[in-house]
Amino acid sequence: MKDHLFLSSCAVFLVLFLPETSLAHGHYSDQHWYQPREQHILYAAEDTEPLTSLVIDTFQNPTHNDLGFWHGAGENLNMHYEPGSVRLFPTDTDQNFHTQFETNGCFSLLPWQHQFLHVEFVGTDQFTVSLNEHNVDCNPRRAPFPGVPDSVQASRYVMRSGYGRSDHDGGDHEDGDQSPAAPPKTELFIPLSHFRINHNRVMSVSFTGFYTNEPITLHRVEIVSNIPPPNVENDYFRVPEKLPTGELILRCSRPNSFAFGIDDGSPRFAQEVMRILDEENVHVTFFAVGAGLRDTTTNLTQFYREMLKKGHQVALHSNTHPKMEALPTVDEIDDEIIPAQRTLKERLGIESSYFRPPFGTVGARMRQQIAKYIPNAYIVNWSVDVEDWLWANSPTPEKQLEAFYRGVARGGNLAVMHFLNPTTVGYLPQFIRHVKDAGFKIMRVDQCMEDPNSPPLS
Repeated sequence: MKDHLFLSSCAVFLVLFLPETSLAHGHYSDQHWYQPREQHILYAAEDTEPLTSLVIDTFQNPTHNDLGFWHGAGENLNMHYEPGSVRLFPTDTDQNFHTQFETNGCFSLLPWQHQFLHVEFVGTDQFTVSLNEHNVDCNPRRAPFPGVPDSVQASRYVMRSGYGRSDHDGGDHEDGDQSPAAPPKTELFIPLSHFRINHNRVMSVSFTGFYTNEPITLHRVEIVSNIPPPNVENDYFRVPEKLPTGELILRCSRPNSFAFGIDDGSPRFAQEVMRILDEENVHVTFFAVGAGLRDTTTNLTQFYREMLKKGHQVALHSNTHPKMEALPTVDEIDDEIIPAQRTLKERLGIESSYFRPPFGTVGARMRQQIAKYIPNAYIVNWSVDVEDWLWANSPTPEKQLEAFYRGVARGGNLAVMHFLNPTTVGYLPQFIRHVKDAGFKIMRVDQCMEDPNSPPLS
């Protein structure tokens, strides 16, 4: 597998286990983007009472937050609960901890929209904080679920206070030893306006995108109306600007549309995929890995050239196919974007603003770097998964059909699959006919997103 990373992609899914709720796999939902509002930063004044805050979680209960709704971990994240805190031990960037505003519906943050998400914690700040939007129906039984997040890089919003203070009064002990310095208090203050989602349709706050294995202990999550003024005690903390991020999508916006996003696969199945698409008279989007295009033994460059001539879309899928948010440095993330762009231009003569993250892994740093190098970038995940990564090589490959039908029935209209296995390729005609019979028109991702630069529908 390691020698063929550029030929394959595996889906990684975020699954929340909620009371009395049956959930299927999914990442995100519709995305609503807003122009940045003018920020009115309110600093606490010594002679005024603070405005009302919304306490979300002080970790007094192992399964429920202060609002009475579920909190917990996903993707096998190990955690240790004590009254007043939860300690997380991440080993993978896809692992996550959610604390919910609502279980079976949407929560409106509009009354607090000019305030701040405040988090008190101890430990690493190398992670992503997300505010998660629900799907349009506010229904956990509809795809996609969970909904689309907007995310920020926690380390940019950290305020540390208490520098130079001792555990006691800062004086000397009787034996002449200086008392040890207390560790600085670590907090995040993030304007809610920095999360560009529909604030009338909020589902949860989550902590994910861990790119070290250092633990983190969460003590308090709330929304507050003001932040401490910059001073020597907090190292003159000021809220940073919101960095642009690539637009994350999981479903088509065009009515009655459906799109297949097909990731790199095995060259020996390429001609069969081409034949099926020709016979079914549909266009799809291929997400190509730069290393695979540069490898002359795969003949993938010629395959994608032929696909382009036939009217299909070819887009980016990284340079070497790692979990990009897990990479230790931003420079390494850049090395997965810039060479891949260059390869698409040199080998296929195209540029693309569409990008599928390897393994579906998304975090704030990756989204920021995508936006830095790709204008008007779309980060394309999915709301329908054939689960070929799970079933294609199993004794029950037909479960790929069941997974696809289930995703469509739950409202998904943007699919992920690969051409790595003969069973998956063999089921492709049935996938296509099922979508047609359901009344959808199959098209490229850029067309289903109503991109004005996409070719007109035939």
